[in-house]
Amino acid sequence: MIENPAQFTAEGESELVVEIAQNHGTSHTLGKFRLSVTSSDHLNDKLSFPEASIVALLKSEERNSAESQKKLMAYFREQSPLLKIERDSLNQLRKELTRLEASILTTLATKATNPREMRVLPRGDWMNDNGEIVSPSVPDFLAPAVEKSERLNRLDLANWLVDPQNPLVARTFVNRIWMLFFGQGLSPNVDDLGAQGQSPSHPELLDWLAQEFIESGWDVKHLVKLIVTSQTYRQQSQATPELRKQDPFNRLYARQSRWRLDAEMIRDNALAISGLLDLDVGGSSVKPYQPVGYWAQLNFPKRTYQASAGEGQYRRGVYTHWQRTFLHPSLLAFDAPAREECTARRERSNTPIQALVLLNDPTYVEAARVFAQKILQTEITGEIERLDWAWNRALARSISDEEQSIVLSQLHESKTYYEQHPDAAAQVVQVGLAPVPTGVSPVEIATWMTATRILLNLQETITRY
Repeated sequence: MIENPAQFTAEGESELVVEIAQNHGTSHTLGKFRLSVTSSDHLNDKLSFPEASIVALLKSEERNSAESQKKLMAYFREQSPLLKIERDSLNQLRKELTRLEASILTTLATKATNPREMRVLPRGDWMNDNGEIVSPSVPDFLAPAVEKSERLNRLDLANWLVDPQNPLVARTFVNRIWMLFFGQGLSPNVDDLGAQGQSPSHPELLDWLAQEFIESGWDVKHLVKLIVTSQTYRQQSQATPELRKQDPFNRLYARQSRWRLDAEMIRDNALAISGLLDLDVGGSSVKPYQPVGYWAQLNFPKRTYQASAGEGQYRRGVYTHWQRTFLHPSLLAFDAPAREECTARRERSNTPIQALVLLNDPTYVEAARVFAQKILQTEITGEIERLDWAWNRALARSISDEEQSIVLSQLHESKTYYEQHPDAAAQVVQVGLAPVPTGVSPVEIATWMTATRILLNLQETITRY
């Protein structure tokens, strides 16, 4: 076999002459030989020929075996130009199959096995197997499960949970939705509606909403619309002294409730006021700014934190990356749970750390800076008019005379400071990824950042009224 096949190009009709030089003397002559001609560009395929197929080809005792023939035919199908169309079609179908399989959502499933025998344990003695044999069922005082001759399974439990005759799921869900719009559920124990939870303040209302939810076909939008269009929801939150005395915790809902926003919403609100908030839906998690070394204690493996760039930095808080017990410190300061266990209701605290986060976290500093840039880029020129515009954008109201006096004093003090320390102004306006406009002085931006940082730190800004 020639190790380096010759390659030539013929134009028109040509005659190929092959001469063989024999240098083995006169006693040895070449009996016969084979010439192969091909128009294929793959002249050196022999070099990549599968080793197993070469062995099958060269060993005469294995040449005609079924296994050898199978390997040779497989290689032939992979290399032959006669099957190129079929190979390309097959490869395309395999790619489409891979994409299809990747797009199919998977879920956990149980495998049918022989269930273990369960008995009532006499006095809790797990070594005593003389107790009565019991099978899966539901408490007798609740709606009965479906009657079956065989043992009930998990599907039967799922069907029982959403059975119209079973009000438990609907009542629990309605109670939690009510909490989202009023700050507390009709029953304060949104995570326990059993015997250990408090009775609903309005049991008939809870029953009616649960029944309405079931009859609407478990339509969440219908339930939300029903609540937010009610007169109870549309009340103002300002309470008279008489109401505060009679119902300090607003359990009777004679007024709307006030409560601090959840951690994710506080961040989203600041970004929305500044105009940075990215409202795109879906996609992977993102990483906001985070203090250097916050993940230093994480091992196996060591982790490094790289904040997201571009528009991903301004995505809503629901897309923030969660590192289990090391959740983002800004969210942690505002009582976001670590997700080590299910949390139906978040506690709300009021600590000095929260004020420091609103003043110093890069996300809020950047939001204040971009908000200040918006103020300076409006057609409004007067200081008082600019403050009134900012208050209306953030709080949907005009600035009061007392607030105006305080903030103007801070503005003048900051302007004096930054004019004397331009390097400090240049440093503070560089916080964050958002670009700094070239036509505005850094001293001017830093000065108005004083007002916007005050505004984003107000209790009214982070409170739902």
